[in-house]
Amino acid sequence: MSLFDGFKVLGFDTETTGLNPRKDRIVQYALIGRDVDGSSVSRTELIDPGIKIPEASMRVHGISNEDVIGQGSFGMHVRDIAELIDGAIVIGHNVNRFDWRFIEFEFMRVGEIVPRPHALVDTLELARALKIPGRHTLGHLCKRYGIGLDRAHSADADAAATLVLLWKMIGDNRSILKGGLERIQELCNQNRKSSAVKKGDLKGIFLEDSNDSVIFKQGEFFIAFGKYSGKTFSFIDSCDPQYAKWLVSESSPVDIAMRNRIVKHHIKQA
Repeated sequence: MSLFDGFKVLGFDTETTGLNPRKDRIVQYALIGRDVDGSSVSRTELIDPGIKIPEASMRVHGISNEDVIGQGSFGMHVRDIAELIDGAIVIGHNVNRFDWRFIEFEFMRVGEIVPRPHALVDTLELARALKIPGRHTLGHLCKRYGIGLDRAHSADADAAATLVLLWKMIGDNRSILKGGLERIQELCNQNRKSSAVKKGDLKGIFLEDSNDSVIFKQGEFFIAFGKYSGKTFSFIDSCDPQYAKWLVSESSPVDIAMRNRIVKHHIKQA
């Protein structure tokens, strides 16, 4: 498809120990698609999460604690994942609110910079924006478009199906091609709602103003994730200026409005 010419295009999916990226872990990831030169990309790996996989999660994806023994921690996979994702157009179903949040937290835990895709395209959000009739689960949408999904909740099967699903949805709504990739991203983002950090996410910190990455309390910005979770931006800038610089960069998981507030506040205090 000419829309994505010149880019690596990858369907992406993860399987996890649970639904909360703050405490749960990735147990499998898949990146399926094509590289810039048109060659095939097919990477599916199991990961030892370092914690027990609950029985309820095993019933969903079929990955047991025995399956991940010897598969290596997330830190052992981080370079391969970053190399594939950086600069790519990454396509996933509920990727913005689920899979990508897990990637952000997993990279933070191992002290690595989160990879920066060229674009994240969420087929769930796109289906909602296009008002496609019926339920918008991956399974229901695949059935609607005649896409085979025999191994649902296997990362590789879901990633591949999501990639095909995007082509099908664009094919049925070709008018969105006029605005290019920017229009598709605009549609994907129009129904997103920011989720606030709940009280208690950072022990001992009262939430006066927050998003899910940063908390503002008594004139200080507290970082709510990663190796400096619970520390102020001022503290981080004094002991690790490179990390502080990354926190306010475009590749940071901190949203742009909060990044701008941190920068303005930091300039005033300097």
